[in-house]
Amino acid sequence: MLLQTLPHNPSPWFRTKTARWLLANLSLGLLYLLLMALVTPAFPDRPPIWPSAAVAMLAVIIGGLRWLPGIIIATVMGHLAIMDYPMEWSLWITLGNALGLAANAFLINRFIPDINHALESGRGVALFALLTILNSAMSAGFGAFAISFSLQPETHYGAAFFSWFIADMTAILLLTPALTLWWKDLQAPCLLMHGNLEMWLAATSLIAMTAILFFLPSTDATSLLRTGIFMILLPLVWVALRFPQRSTFTLMSVVFIISVSGTLLERGVMSELASPYTRLQLILISAALITLLVSAMSVERRRIMDALNQSYATLEERINERTLQLSDNLRYLEILLDNIPIPMVITRPDQSIVIYANLAAADYGGYPLDKMIGSNSTMYFQHQENFQLLRKKLEENGSLNSHEVALRHRDGHTLWALLSAVPSRYNDMSVLIFAFQDISQAKQRELDLEQLVSTDALTRLATRRYFLQRAADLQRLADYNGQPFALLMLDLDHFKQINDTHGHPAGDKVLVSVAECFRQSLRPDDLCGRLGGEEFAVILRNTGKLSAHCGADRLRIAINNLQVTIDSGQTITPSVSIGGVIYHPRSPSEGSETAPSSLQQVRMEDLIEDADQALYLAKHSGRNCVVFV
Repeated sequence: MLLQTLPHNPSPWFRTKTARWLLANLSLGLLYLLLMALVTPAFPDRPPIWPSAAVAMLAVIIGGLRWLPGIIIATVMGHLAIMDYPMEWSLWITLGNALGLAANAFLINRFIPDINHALESGRGVALFALLTILNSAMSAGFGAFAISFSLQPETHYGAAFFSWFIADMTAILLLTPALTLWWKDLQAPCLLMHGNLEMWLAATSLIAMTAILFFLPSTDATSLLRTGIFMILLPLVWVALRFPQRSTFTLMSVVFIISVSGTLLERGVMSELASPYTRLQLILISAALITLLVSAMSVERRRIMDALNQSYATLEERINERTLQLSDNLRYLEILLDNIPIPMVITRPDQSIVIYANLAAADYGGYPLDKMIGSNSTMYFQHQENFQLLRKKLEENGSLNSHEVALRHRDGHTLWALLSAVPSRYNDMSVLIFAFQDISQAKQRELDLEQLVSTDALTRLATRRYFLQRAADLQRLADYNGQPFALLMLDLDHFKQINDTHGHPAGDKVLVSVAECFRQSLRPDDLCGRLGGEEFAVILRNTGKLSAHCGADRLRIAINNLQVTIDSGQTITPSVSIGGVIYHPRSPSEGSETAPSSLQQVRMEDLIEDADQALYLAKHSGRNCVVFV
């Protein structure tokens, strides 16, 4: 039982949270002391650079308050053992460092929640610079007090503060970014340039230029090179724009080490200047801030470009998926329409072009399927006015349901169908989908019955009722098209005398001959009807007054040239008087297209009355003439 309660795979001690905390504090403390031991012998007085400050800032950035104990202990030990400061002043300086680092830890936790990407934006670089100034000022304030009041009384407080402040700030700006990224990426490859020729060229140029500027012997040439010291910014900016941040900050640290080393050996462009370290520190601080900002902007630009590329890739993928989906849907739709027994046609509403037709539609109209695709849909309508009324209803209602139309078969005979149409999308275009139901047989029976009541039994012309009905339809169409027409009233001269002299069979034969003359003389689209007895009416479509007068006169002459032979062998030469009127379509403001049928009927009766008045004038002008009012 005891063995069962023991963990089977206990974690090693060095992997525990406490062990990692101790190891981190010990490592940072030893690194702090090592850098202090390296710098102090080279500068017996207050060193112009203080790399240990960069290690302390690293501890705050990575571990916050958890890693401060190691830095605090190392600070006390270093000032006691290496700097040889008294205990009370070592503790005092440590207090200043600790307060500055604690304040930074609080501000980082408050304003930089994502510390892993703190230096990847302009805002993060600005906050890092402010934290550096705060930490350096706090440490310099306490340290300068210790130096000027006890350790080196001859040193002015302001001078001590500035020296301490700028030494800490230079080290933090130039070393902490590289140390932070290397500490965080311990598992990442140690390659700086990843075999990139451009990066090797930039790094070599930067290091070579820095070495030339800071390791040349003190000669007259150095005074010339001094004017171009800021030229190292060119390869440094190049590096910041093109390198990963870890490589950029590492090379920035190398520039810092080379420049300080050359100046320490009294070589290079700073060797003959007064306060060489102060000048160098100011130059390096400026270079560090510029590099940090350029690198952050480069990272932001790359991130934006990656996001845009990802967006473009996602958009392109969605477009491809959508295109594939539309293609599949289009294929399924065509398969469905190809196999449905109902005639189906798809047209573009703006051009009336057929872009799809199924086999049922081709068989129904007798047209080859490949000839239908790309053709104009108007060619399949028997009467153009039907097509125009169809378009009008589609514009008004958006769709059609069981609209009766007369279509044209390939051999010319009429096909009657109930047409339905709905708007839709086809191949990413706005289209109209038409479906047809064949009603030709039922329509033919209807026409046969209608003909019994619409066709005059003797003359085979339209009856008065059917004429007035068709005239009203033509009037509405004229209003829609804006095209005038002529209404003619015709009356055979002295027809009563023919009946009285030769008998009614002879009069009927004259009427039949006149009706046949009408059919031969008029156009197919014109309308002719027998209103009663010897009175006829004709509508000449799309005709103005001049052409209507000429047409009426030709009709009169044709009738006057008739020679009707009756059963007795005698010949009758009829003549006709014609009265006419021109109908001009009403403007849209009059609402002609929406007027009720009763109003249309009254209007046509008014036209007939006007034409009758003209006919009256023709008869009283000697007959056998044409008069228009």
